[in-house]
Amino acid sequence: MNRKELSEDFALLSITIGKVMAAIGQTPIKTLDRETQDQLILLGSIIQVGAGAALIDLASNNPSKQLGLALTVIGYGSFVLQFIRDEDDDRILLKRAISSNLKEVLASFVVATDPIFWRKMYRIIGTLLVCIGNSIQVMGRNRLLTKGEDYTLFDHLVTFGTWMEAGGSAILTLGTIDETL
Repeated sequence: MNRKELSEDFALLSITIGKVMAAIGQTPIKTLDRETQDQLILLGSIIQVGAGAALIDLASNNPSKQLGLALTVIGYGSFVLQFIRDEDDDRILLKRAISSNLKEVLASFVVATDPIFWRKMYRIIGTLLVCIGNSIQVMGRNRLLTKGEDYTLFDHLVTFGTWMEAGGSAILTLGTIDETL
């Protein structure tokens, strides 16, 4: 394993950790207050932005992967900025989250245009789970939006989607690590 592979593995692991943190934040847990869960979502998103930026640099020879990663980083980055600004309007945050999820769905399709992508089953399954998970989150958040609810409320579709996304990310990470060992 060379330095570039190790860096990529570490960045993918960081993204997976960030996604798990966000999934915990989106899961109704009686022992965690809403502020703690919001912090898990924020910190998980920040980790994903940083690790995604590192992956963009590491994928310098693969334009479709770079574009897909850039879309993801932009999506999470705009969500993080909105979260940090501490908008009083949680509906705006909900719209940003929907936008972020849609960007990640688009990123999955962009990455899938690369012929190399189709050579490894773990990439197909992991990316498909990430894509479906984000789509499910959009459905749940859209339902909250149409009901006039805000970001701070739990929705079972959002919770399920975040865990599906985290699972897909874990598959991608483990497959990549296995490939580099």
